[in-house]
Amino acid sequence: MRSRRLAVFLVGVAVTVLPALASRADEKPGHDPHADHGAHDSHAGHASHGDLPGTAPLASESVYQLEGRWKRAPEGEIALAELRGKPVVMLLFYGTCQAVCPILVRDVQRIEEGLSPAERERVRFVLVSFDPQVDTPAALAAYAKKQGLSADRFILLHGDPGQVRELAAVLGVRYRPVAEGQYSHTQRISVLDRDGKVAAHFDGLERPVSGMVDRVREEIGNTGAAAKTGS
Repeated sequence: MRSRRLAVFLVGVAVTVLPALASRADEKPGHDPHADHGAHDSHAGHASHGDLPGTAPLASESVYQLEGRWKRAPEGEIALAELRGKPVVMLLFYGTCQAVCPILVRDVQRIEEGLSPAERERVRFVLVSFDPQVDTPAALAAYAKKQGLSADRFILLHGDPGQVRELAAVLGVRYRPVAEGQYSHTQRISVLDRDGKVAAHFDGLERPVSGMVDRVREEIGNTGAAAKTGS
């Protein structure tokens, strides 16, 4: 049943989101959106199906249609739908990676640093581990401290393997174990709008930060405009 729901959801994403992303091809020039890198060094209240009180129903292609509760680092739980209301910069990674993931995390930090203090307050930064057996909430909390991730803005999530696979499929992120404690995976940072729809993907490492910051800033503006109109 779960796989059927995911299949229906992915069809909705493909029909609605992919044409929009294609129109933004300049955001990832010459890069295969599913490019994988090789193996590298190791390692509040429940919101029903994304409909929060006082909000319009979510679009079918919203990432927040994915059900289930995630564990937050260092403690607590959250549904993806509870992220609704602000743009989200999202990265799938694993904490014991010593090569690519630290660069991707640093790229997310560079996006944060490129925003003004006021803009940062209007964005969420979400890191999701695809190695839940190792990246426990406690381990993710230690990772966040080591990397200097702001506890006020960065949310690190731990989910069960099925949840992680669903989210990765929706975001077009591929990952697979290639050796003990090592993964090959897509190098992708995603930007979601305030309702969890994919606004942009940025693929590769150490990209110029200006384009990513501008895209996030655009979503901040869209959120403000929607709030004024009540949509």
